[in-house]
Amino acid sequence: YLASLGIQSLVQQRAFAGKAANKLMDALKDSDLLHWKHSLSELIDISIAQKTAIWRLYGRSTMALQQAQTLLSMNSLEAVNVGVQQNNTESFAVVLCHLAELHAEQGYFAAASEILKHLKERFPPNSQHAQLWMLFDQKIQFERAMNDGRYHVADSLVAGITALNSIEGVYRKAIVLKAQNQMSEAHKLLQKLLIHCQKIKNTEMVIRVLLSIAELYWRSSCHTIALPVLLQALALAREYSLQYLASETVLNLAFSQLILGIPEQALNILHMAIEPVLAHGAVLDKGCAMFLVAKCQVASAVSYTPQKKIEALESAILNLNEAKTYFAKVDCKEQLRDVLYFQARLFHTLGKTQERNKCAMLFRQLHQELPAHGVPLINAFK
Repeated sequence: YLASLGIQSLVQQRAFAGKAANKLMDALKDSDLLHWKHSLSELIDISIAQKTAIWRLYGRSTMALQQAQTLLSMNSLEAVNVGVQQNNTESFAVVLCHLAELHAEQGYFAAASEILKHLKERFPPNSQHAQLWMLFDQKIQFERAMNDGRYHVADSLVAGITALNSIEGVYRKAIVLKAQNQMSEAHKLLQKLLIHCQKIKNTEMVIRVLLSIAELYWRSSCHTIALPVLLQALALAREYSLQYLASETVLNLAFSQLILGIPEQALNILHMAIEPVLAHGAVLDKGCAMFLVAKCQVASAVSYTPQKKIEALESAILNLNEAKTYFAKVDCKEQLRDVLYFQARLFHTLGKTQERNKCAMLFRQLHQELPAHGVPLINAFK
């Protein structure tokens, strides 16, 4: 029993140290065989919860979802007295929290709320594992508020997140400041957080901070300074097998190339990153990726022949429709507004007046609801 716990602890440590996923899963598989043989249900639960968290770390949401469902659908191997709440363990709290976040990322907010409601009933606020769902609940609310452009609401949630996880709280505060165009304050916070996370070897957060710093440089028109920051993030993501963060970094690099006037090269490297994002990414990330593809297609079409240019613009409109669907699913009004603006411009170029007017009308409605904060439209990746 103690040896199995030791293996599970070592696997967790090695996951953060960037060990290959197949080695870690092999170690867990070998110990799982003994757990099943001796009916050690608690260790089986811990192992499955750990696999769920590791697949999330590596950015494989489909595999994480599969592991979470496995644990929830399993019947406990131990007898339970009548009237006693079953499976009130940390393992179940972990997988239910991940399940809630996975649903929220795909725009299924009602389902996420139901899972969180169940967590609140199973793990009351004063119970041992309540902090787990409290943090996930606050993070989901934060993301929804940011998507909806309600930055004051997101800012009010930062204190609660900080109380539960100080690193996450500081990062979220910087995200709000960035959205409010308080660039220097956001940069100071991110730089402090970067130094702290490098010191404690929190590689996942280091990469997320680097991506946010690169975005600050874009917004400040320092596009060339963003490139080495992104390359540093990409090197770390690949070294530590964080595939999804690596794909997101490549998307950011493609956006940098678009800004620097080489959209053809941006389109080439987009093909390296877009598949994992569409397969495992959050709906918002899928929308951003498709929006970026459309931007690159339009920018590349400048040098095309008239007929080929029309085909490229029509293809871009189709990709924008897909992006619009994703953004609508998570109620991301700012991104929807930008897509509608872009589509109206394309329809105008193609001489499609009716479609242009429809997009312009929808854009106007959203623009009145969410006025611009001084940042040029279309000049941001996320």
